[in-house]
Amino acid sequence: MKYTIWSLRPGADKRLRAGHPWVFSNELAASPKGLKPGTPIQIVDARGGFLASGYGNPNSLISFRALSFREQSANVCDPEWVKEQLLKVLWQRRQLGFHESFRLCYGEGDFLPGLVIDRYLIEQDGEVGQLFAMQILTYGMSEILKDVETFMKNFVEEAKAKGLSSHGWDQTAVVLRNDVNVRRLEGLEVEDSRVIKNLEGWNLNDVEILLSSGSGSEIPIRMSADLVEGQKTGFFLDQAYNIGLLCDQLKHYEFQGDTVRILDLCCYVGQWSTKIAETLNQRGLKVEVTAVDVSAPALAFAKKNIERQSAVVNLRELDVLKDLGALPDRHYDIVIADPPAFIKAKKDVPTGKHAYLKLNTSAFKLVRRGGLVVSCSCSGLFEEAEMMDVLRKSLQRGELQGRCIMHGGHSSDHPVLLSFNEGFYLKMFVHHCL
Repeated sequence: MKYTIWSLRPGADKRLRAGHPWVFSNELAASPKGLKPGTPIQIVDARGGFLASGYGNPNSLISFRALSFREQSANVCDPEWVKEQLLKVLWQRRQLGFHESFRLCYGEGDFLPGLVIDRYLIEQDGEVGQLFAMQILTYGMSEILKDVETFMKNFVEEAKAKGLSSHGWDQTAVVLRNDVNVRRLEGLEVEDSRVIKNLEGWNLNDVEILLSSGSGSEIPIRMSADLVEGQKTGFFLDQAYNIGLLCDQLKHYEFQGDTVRILDLCCYVGQWSTKIAETLNQRGLKVEVTAVDVSAPALAFAKKNIERQSAVVNLRELDVLKDLGALPDRHYDIVIADPPAFIKAKKDVPTGKHAYLKLNTSAFKLVRRGGLVVSCSCSGLFEEAEMMDVLRKSLQRGELQGRCIMHGGHSSDHPVLLSFNEGFYLKMFVHHCL
C-alpha cells in the first residue's frame, strides 16, 4: 500500500505523540486540499520522523485519523487489516465476559476511528441468531469498507473458525445505520437505514434482543426493539454498567409501602425500568412503572418489555421539558431521567444546560422523600463538572436534600483512550433524596 506523507508544523506533534488519534487541518505543514478523501496517509513530524498511519480527508476539519501508531504496521487502510483488528477487539470483549449483546467496536476507543458496531444476540420463534448494526461515520472508513457484506461475511466466518463465536454467516443479519448527521461533516451522504443481510423470515423491525440480566441471573432478559429504524443502532447498550450498579443497590434497598413506583423519563423501549422491575420482582416486590416518552412506537415497545417482568405499566406520551406538570409531585420511589443528548454542538451548550436543569428539577420534585433519582447525560460537550453543578441547582430548586450515592459512566464494551477525552460522553449520578 502506498501512503501519502503529510508533515506537521513544528511543535504541532505533541498531541499525536501522546496518543490522540486526530490531526486538524491547521496543524499540517501544507494544505491538504486536492487530495482524494480517504487516501492512506502517514503523518511525520517537522523533521520527518514517523508518528502515525491512517487516512486523510482534506475536506474535513479533522484532516487525519490514526489507525496505528506503529511504524511497522502495513496496509492499515486495507479491509483485511481492519478485519484482523476487529477480531482482536472481539477477543478482548470475550475476555471481559460479553456474550449476549454488546458494542463490538467503539471507534477511536478500539483504534478503528469512524466505525461503530453493535452486536445483538436476537431470538424469534425459538430461533437464535446474531445481528450486527453498523455505523460508518468517516470518509476514510467508508472507502475501506466499500463492500460491507463481504467484509462482515469474512469477519463472521473467521470469528467462528477461531472459536470467538458460535454463529456462522447463515445465522447472521447485518444492518447499516448510516442515517446520522455527523456523516455530513465528512462530506458523506446521510443514508436511509438498510438491511444488508437478513435472516429468512425474520422481522428486524420487531425482534427480541437477549441481554445480560441486571440482577446477576444467568438467564438473559429479552427485550423487543426495532433494530432497523429505532434510535441510534436500535438500542442503547452503553447504559448496561449503570443499570447494573443501580440494580445491585436495589437488591438491598428498603422501600416504603408494598408497591415500588418507578417513573422512567425518556424511557425509549424501557431498558432501565425493565431491568429494575426484574430485580425487584425477584425480591417479591410489586412494581408500577410510569413510562414517559414522546414516541408512541417506543412506548409500545416499553410496555411490552416492562410487562414481561410482571409490572403494571402506565404509558404517558409527553414532552419531558413541557408536560411533566401533569404528573403528581412526591409520588415516585425511583425517578430515571435519561434524556437524549440536549447538547450536540458547541452552539447548543447554553440551551442544553438549561434543558438538563429543567428536567432534573422536575425529577427531584416528582420523587418522594427517601427515594432515588437517576440523572444521566450522553452529551459529550457537557462536562462532568458542569453536570454536577446543574444537579446541585436542581436539588435546591426541588427543595430537597440529596446525597450522591452512585456515579457511573460507560460500560466496559465502550472503552476510552485516556489520550482521547472526546471519547468520554456518558455520565450518571444517583441521588438519595431526603
